[in-house]
Amino acid sequence: MSTRVAATGPRLADKRLAGALAVAITITVFSFASTLVKRANTPAELVAFWRMIITAGVWNLIVLAQGHRPSWRNIRMAALPGVFFGLDIAFFYLGATHNTVANAEMIGAMTPFLVVPIGAKYFGERLHPRALFFALFAFGGVAIVLFSAPANGEASLRGSVFGVIALCCWAGYISCTRRVRGQMDVVAYMAAMTPVATLAVLPLALARGHMVSITGHGWMYIVLLTMMTGVLAHGLMVFAQATIPIGTIGIAQIAQPALAALWSYLILGEVLHGWQVVGMLLVLVGLLGFVLLNQRNVARHQAAEEPVITTEGSGATV
Repeated sequence: MSTRVAATGPRLADKRLAGALAVAITITVFSFASTLVKRANTPAELVAFWRMIITAGVWNLIVLAQGHRPSWRNIRMAALPGVFFGLDIAFFYLGATHNTVANAEMIGAMTPFLVVPIGAKYFGERLHPRALFFALFAFGGVAIVLFSAPANGEASLRGSVFGVIALCCWAGYISCTRRVRGQMDVVAYMAAMTPVATLAVLPLALARGHMVSITGHGWMYIVLLTMMTGVLAHGLMVFAQATIPIGTIGIAQIAQPALAALWSYLILGEVLHGWQVVGMLLVLVGLLGFVLLNQRNVARHQAAEEPVITTEGSGATV
């Protein structure tokens, strides 16, 4: 028996190390999304549409490779989350292409401040009262980031509005997924949800027009974005959840906006105003305090097997 325990310990440690590495890679990959969208030099609606088509195809090929077939029942169950997911992708990309990466990411980082109260109201989950202080702290930081952007920069009210719409859609997606996720595995869910998301984006792509008039440069970034975020990052996230607590993943993802701003500086040459850096720090500190307090609150009640809201995907980048 002692030999079995000794053998199990190193294997578990190796799995946890692999899970932690998967989380680190996932966060890094997601943080590149805004920069890749801007580098594509392609209308955001078309990037979102073709990204969704390729993603839906890949996930359904995985289902077929597992010996299963797509299920209409699963598609019906995933319909509403799929609509929210598709619109989130489209409006996040629109926000990123009409705004600075820093602004877009800071708006997306507000997701837990919407999702946690929704969980408290509709799923009986507990919101830590003192966490509201950190929420106000972070919202103040976002205001500083948005209003301190250089006048000659790429920041715009239009891009910020798109970002807020994406934020609301992402919160809707997480909340709706919370209702149906336990009834199918991750691969089946993604295979059912992504075709609906594609249809949700289609009207925006049709309104934009010239749906296949995309340069080779644009196609390269669309495929790269799809495989990095739609397949690799999601797959690694699923792998990590087997050994890394969801709350830990949510806390780690707080680093995503800061990494995204770094890539925009190094790759796109975007410049951060001094006060914007201060605002970003306030957002990250406020978000960290908010998530930590609520995770402790969740842990306190897990023994009673009460529902748990996740802070996975604290940004709108998926």
